[in-house]
Amino acid sequence: MSGLKRSMIILAMIILVMSGSLWAGGDQEAAKEDATVRLAVFGDQGHNLVPFEWIEEEAAEMGIELEVIGVPFTAVYEKLKTEFVGGTGAYDLVVFYPSYLGEFAEFGYLQPLDKFFGNYDPDIDDIVPAYKDLYCSYAGDIYALPYDGDVLNFYYRRDLFDDAAEKAAFQAAYGRTLEVPETWDEALEVAEFFTRSAGESLMGKPLDQDMYGFSFLGTRGFAYGWWLNIFGAMGGAYFDRNMNPQINSQAGIDALNMLAELKRFSPPDVMNMGYEELKNAFLHGQLATMVQWSDIWKKANDASISHIVGNCGVAQMPGMVQADGSILRRAAGPVGRVIGIPTTTKHAEEAYWVAWKLTTDISLETVSTSATGLDPYRYSHVENAAAFEEFGPAWEAEAYLSAVMDNLGVLYPDLNIPGAAEYLDTLDIAVTSALSGTISAKQALDEAAVRWDQTTDTLGREKQTKIFNNMLDIWAKYGFWED
Repeated sequence: MSGLKRSMIILAMIILVMSGSLWAGGDQEAAKEDATVRLAVFGDQGHNLVPFEWIEEEAAEMGIELEVIGVPFTAVYEKLKTEFVGGTGAYDLVVFYPSYLGEFAEFGYLQPLDKFFGNYDPDIDDIVPAYKDLYCSYAGDIYALPYDGDVLNFYYRRDLFDDAAEKAAFQAAYGRTLEVPETWDEALEVAEFFTRSAGESLMGKPLDQDMYGFSFLGTRGFAYGWWLNIFGAMGGAYFDRNMNPQINSQAGIDALNMLAELKRFSPPDVMNMGYEELKNAFLHGQLATMVQWSDIWKKANDASISHIVGNCGVAQMPGMVQADGSILRRAAGPVGRVIGIPTTTKHAEEAYWVAWKLTTDISLETVSTSATGLDPYRYSHVENAAAFEEFGPAWEAEAYLSAVMDNLGVLYPDLNIPGAAEYLDTLDIAVTSALSGTISAKQALDEAAVRWDQTTDTLGREKQTKIFNNMLDIWAKYGFWED
């Protein structure tokens, strides 16, 4: 064999070896990539999905890649229901509203999480009890972990209530001291007093814009929650023990008429106000009082977006005076996001780690920042005022967290039984229709009650009654229900 031929053969062998090494390296990279678990995360789009970005690096170290899929706020149920019925396994982890928990658990769309607790402890006893038992549990099992402790709070402009001239004027007009309202009747008087037109005086200065004494979320979707605050304080209930609708009781009608009275002292576009519009009206100094979710205090003290820094007061929800002179209060908890794992996922353990990471390990960070709209839901949140001091001095943070805890203590929970999405949407249509003036409160609620009966019959009255009574037993345990 010639030297040239021998050299060519050796060269060919070297090329083959190198080529093989390159392919082997490629196989290793492919194997490494294949070992990465890709989790599809579903939730309502916007700032409440931001915490998933915070854990991307640590998730990658765990071999997890997150693909976050956001949908509009009011489209969560429709999108999830379509996916769950189709059973395609498109999502590995889902953020949703607890009113859907009963349906999703009852029909086997979600898997119980208790079996994963030995891997990473979710510190269940640290969760505010009502959330743990009403928003995360169903039929004795835990199907979700809390992600957002939504409860409605009463907000007021501290500077307005502290102003000497305004105090004197209110005393002269109503014969009592100007104070944060304890009852809904007092809230109505305060709303009337502070409603003024541009050019009129407020705290000794002419207004450069109209001022409104009160406002609420009036747009379709979750407006019913603002009615629930008053309805619950009047002793109202969704159903009685026999599953007969109670929304069209006298309490329901009176509560809707009270909200309509408060609407008179709200901005003219209140029925188009969603979360953002209501928040902005308060932060821009257009409202004296309002009812909103817990995160607004943090945003009100963010000088980059707020005109009322240092003047945002948070209080317990007003109530109704009872025969014995006590005040019955109820604070609605619409939305209140939770995290669950679909039964169709092939990566349940990885999905649970993500849920645990967000709802337990870094949960204080997620609820104590203006980067999200997430609210406290653990004792360790409300007992840690220092974590919130970037928004104000310690006393103000403590006052804020105390008010949130007070409202969680008188929670009027969303329904979380099968069909809750349909029941609540029907109720929301009734509330917004009556407030828009297209129909009377009584007629709107009567028609809604008829549709509620139809929904119950479709789902099975006997079964629905049993499930609802189990829910009421939990309500009674925490003082939200008396037979």
